[in-house]
Amino acid sequence: MRTKRFILGAAVVAIVVAAGCENHMTAKRQEAEQRWATSRAEMVTNMARHSYERGDFARARDQLDPIVRSSAPYAPAYVLLARLSVDQGKLDEARTYARIATTMDGAAAEAWYVLGTVEQTLGDRQAALNAFAKAAGEEPRNPMYTLAEAEMFVAIGEVEAAASSLGAACDQMPGSAEVHAAYGDILSRLGQYEEAVGRYRVALRLNPDNATPKERLAVALFRSGAYAEAESILAGLESTEPDFASGWICQMRADCHLALRRTEGARALYQRRAKAAPEAVLPRLGLARCAILDGRLPEALQHL
Repeated sequence: MRTKRFILGAAVVAIVVAAGCENHMTAKRQEAEQRWATSRAEMVTNMARHSYERGDFARARDQLDPIVRSSAPYAPAYVLLARLSVDQGKLDEARTYARIATTMDGAAAEAWYVLGTVEQTLGDRQAALNAFAKAAGEEPRNPMYTLAEAEMFVAIGEVEAAASSLGAACDQMPGSAEVHAAYGDILSRLGQYEEAVGRYRVALRLNPDNATPKERLAVALFRSGAYAEAESILAGLESTEPDFASGWICQMRADCHLALRRTEGARALYQRRAKAAPEAVLPRLGLARCAILDGRLPEALQHL
């Protein structure tokens, strides 16, 4: 009797063990199938991305269709589909694909960014801001996402929030010239010109070949009353950017000279500006102010 009970117990154990092995093998097989599906989706998406970058949108979409039909949970494929839809003007479709991507992988910053660009294009600024904020939160050291978030803060009128976001980004990305420059732009917008000057200086140290922060630095210096340095920078820009010679740079240089009571230099620049733009009012006013400072009232009246 004891022998029978032993045999029965052994049989039960064998059945349990066999079931466990079968479950284990099934799980392993499913994991292997999932890894293969992901690898295949990655390979197909890379091929489609190459087609997309060559401008062959039709081929890229054909290459991605099997992933869509199989419902493979591979977020980058749907991000690329969203980009394709945007380029083909199918914005509602692009939004759908981008949302699918964020659902598949909530940590995919690129998916949130693409969704934000679609929402922005469709005019839903708040939804765009939320998406950009998610992208920036997932990859806080990627300037593209932070700058997009700051841009949307400004678009909805929350300039202080943009300043706070970019200030934190400068601490996280001290080597990003574009982030420092963008923070300088926001500070200038808030009228904090001296603080903006500091950010523009950092941006220029990081990327001295970029003329844009240099132009903005000169303007911030002018607004903060540092006319001599502003004029010096503007003079350098005028020599390297000849297209601006008769434009705003020339006008601001003249204003700097006038503020410093260098009427001779100011007059020469105002005259050049007046010659280039005969209908412009500001050069005439500048010439009148120069004449007033020199005590030549009749000449001032002629300009007015």
